[in-house]
Amino acid sequence: MPISGASLYRVLAERRIFRRHFAAFLLVNLALTGANIAMGAPWWAFWPLTVWGVPLVVHYLIYKASTIDDAWVEERTAELHGKSYDFSHIADIQRKPTPGETGRNVDDPPA
Repeated sequence: MPISGASLYRVLAERRIFRRHFAAFLLVNLALTGANIAMGAPWWAFWPLTVWGVPLVVHYLIYKASTIDDAWVEERTAELHGKSYDFSHIADIQRKPTPGETGRNVDDPPA
């Protein structure tokens, strides 16, 4: 399923916003860490790094969750299917055997 123009624009805009957030985080925290090292004080730059890092991680998770579409799901499913080692088991699950096929009801516990 191809991505429509509006959703592609939204994904690109969200990516741009996150990249700017990350760049600001990186530049500011590098400057703070450099100032901290130059002053020779105890490592106080840890606190801005941590306090800003948590919202950055949340922003990343929201960005990734909002950019998932059907094409990504199909791609990921095919990738996982190709990496699995028990192909016969997957085929059995996809085939969904009928209750009489195994000699017992599918809902019965194993003997």
